[in-house]
Amino acid sequence: MKYVLYILLAIAVVSAVAGGIHLYRVSVRNKKEMAQYEGAAVALTKKFPKTLVVYYSLTGNTKQIAQIIQKKTGADLYEIKTVEDMGIKENPMMHLHIREQLKSGKYPELAGEMPDFSKYEMIFVGAPVWWYTIATPGLSFLEKADFGGKAVVPFSTQGSNYGTFFEDFAKKAKNARLLKSESFNNLSKEYDAAVDNKITEWLNSL
Repeated sequence: MKYVLYILLAIAVVSAVAGGIHLYRVSVRNKKEMAQYEGAAVALTKKFPKTLVVYYSLTGNTKQIAQIIQKKTGADLYEIKTVEDMGIKENPMMHLHIREQLKSGKYPELAGEMPDFSKYEMIFVGAPVWWYTIATPGLSFLEKADFGGKAVVPFSTQGSNYGTFFEDFAKKAKNARLLKSESFNNLSKEYDAAVDNKITEWLNSL
């Protein structure tokens, strides 16, 4: 019995050390990436047509990026909502449930009506990365959406790795004319100004 406990303890220690190393590497990489966006505020020089920003956000990170894009472009904002409560903090088993959704292709039912894409010339679509791909509510949205040849700009938020998010997005987005995508790691508030500059540079490049 003691032998089993020692093994379990050893596994826990190794896992904790590995996790700490990963977080440290992510922190170093984030600091290096965001350094290029520090300094004076970047001016938005591009003019945008009638634009819509669509987003799904569970913890608020994607919502933050979507709101910055909306403010800079003067876009309308549409939040993807689900009938099912996707709260992971309240239900730790939701991680396994989400994994099963991805395996089965049975994504959560959406609440509310889909937006009218005919009103817009450009559509941003953002979601968090779950299990290295698009969060399942985002997949639900893409299953229902037909962009009708509109310019579509995908963006992701994630802890460290966007995985196959954009590859999967390109496969799922029906009749979308895809423009340059961008990914955003979840960062602390000390990087807010740099994130703002990163978004502005990206918008200017579209």
